Amino acid sequence: MFVARGVVVSLAFFAVTYATLSCLLGSAWRVMQRMRRNKAVSSPGLIFGLRIFPFALSTLVAVFFTFPSFWLMERRSLDEDKTTFFLAACTLVLLGVGIVRSLRATRLTSRAVTQWLSTSSGATEANAATLSAAKGAPALMLVGVCRPKVMFSDGATAVLSANELRVAIRHELGHRRSLDNLKKLLINATPFPGLSGLERSWREAAELAADDSAVESRQDALDLATALIKLSRSANQWTEPELASGLVCSSSAITVRVQRLLEWRAGTRLQRTRPWALLSVLIVGTAIASNYGIALVLTHRLTELLVP
Repeated sequence: MFVARGVVVSLAFFAVTYATLSCLLGSAWRVMQRMRRNKAVSSPGLIFGLRIFPFALSTLVAVFFTFPSFWLMERRSLDEDKTTFFLAACTLVLLGVGIVRSLRATRLTSRAVTQWLSTSSGATEANAATLSAAKGAPALMLVGVCRPKVMFSDGATAVLSANELRVAIRHELGHRRSLDNLKKLLINATPFPGLSGLERSWREAAELAADDSAVESRQDALDLATALIKLSRSANQWTEPELASGLVCSSSAITVRVQRLLEWRAGTRLQRTRPWALLSVLIVGTAIASNYGIALVLTHRLTELLVP
């Protein structure tokens, strides 16, 4: 019974922490987007880190601080309020919704790919597998999470030249190296209302980053811009699965991407997440670990304040 109480309190504290951080993040991002005069897109790694931060931090706090502090410092008598059980139930519902969303996205993506595939062949560039899709499939996209593959249809081979197809495939391989389909799955698994603007910004930044990874010269930039223009004309005929990254997709502004490619010059890259961000996390984690006892005491006091 005491362990069950600890789990309930930890889930309730997770709900409070996750909801508070997510609301603050969503509001701050909307304000920042309205105030920004420079339309340059931020690093996709940074934006994704911000999107996952509330869930990751809330989980770490609940597992490594809330439950241990309850185990060591809480009284054995039952004194939790009904609100505590309600908050714990909200967390279970949230986690359940995330699991259902992830399974649904995986199932629908797998079903769509199965319907489109006709034959498969090996790719020669970057040792990545490619799949030849049936007529009616999206022209070019990266499908799959665990072992993503580049899928292209007759729509791509019919309208794109060899060089345009080559640089377009490199764009998809950029998504593969960045694990963008896995990141989409994680976003589906951690839902919260009000974060759609942050998710949209990440998808846009991810497309620009994939463009950057595909372009190595001025000619590559022109070939990719041409491929975008050609494929965008029939993009409305395709429905992109949730766990896929297409060259032309609803989350990317084709005009912005084409203009950026036409203005390409050596050194034109999105700003990447700098090592100091990881270093900061390491320093904070080390400081907390070295004062773990104090952190548990503070967490227990905060739990009594926030969780009835």
